[in-house]
Amino acid sequence: MQGREYLDEAEAAFFASLQTLLRSRVKPVQKRVSRICAVDASYSSDRVTAVSTEAVDGEIVERSVYTGHFSFPYAAGLLYLHEGPFVTAAVSRLKVRPQLVCFDAHGLAHPRSAGLATICGMVLGIPSIGIAKSILVGSVEADVGAVRRITYNGRTVGFAAGNGGMKYWSPGYSVSLKRLETLMREQGPTCLKLMLESHRASREEMKASVRSLAD
Repeated sequence: MQGREYLDEAEAAFFASLQTLLRSRVKPVQKRVSRICAVDASYSSDRVTAVSTEAVDGEIVERSVYTGHFSFPYAAGLLYLHEGPFVTAAVSRLKVRPQLVCFDAHGLAHPRSAGLATICGMVLGIPSIGIAKSILVGSVEADVGAVRRITYNGRTVGFAAGNGGMKYWSPGYSVSLKRLETLMREQGPTCLKLMLESHRASREEMKASVRSLAD
């Protein structure tokens, strides 16, 4: 399958159905969170490098890296097939299991209400949220404020926040909308710091990987 630029219609329908089925198993969990990680991935041709950065009470304590090769191509709405195996592998390599995982992706704010942040959190068995750079579905409420709701099909599916660069937050696995609001208020700066660090580190690791192949 290496090098294909599309999924067969039957494959896309099957994996989309699986995504919807998994959504129905999510149950909210409430607990104090002090150990958080964020994970991001960078690409070069068919290569991918995912980096997970972990912090305890806001201080970075560990980083883990996974580098591999894509088999599944990217298909709209099915990012979890393309990137999911690599970001979950990076999180799994952390020495101490985090209490919350932040993904550069969507969770509830997804056409099937279960984006990569939901699926990968479920695979890891760790509460998760999505913090995306762009909106995928719905619209942001017009009210001016630090945090604005994202609505889709008549219901709230996440929140938009940020001044210099808007971020789109949505619940993933085992996190409710109410819990997400609390996390944004209490742990938002830490989550954003970790996302930025994981993004920067994944790009650096990918560049180093490409250089090593060229040598």
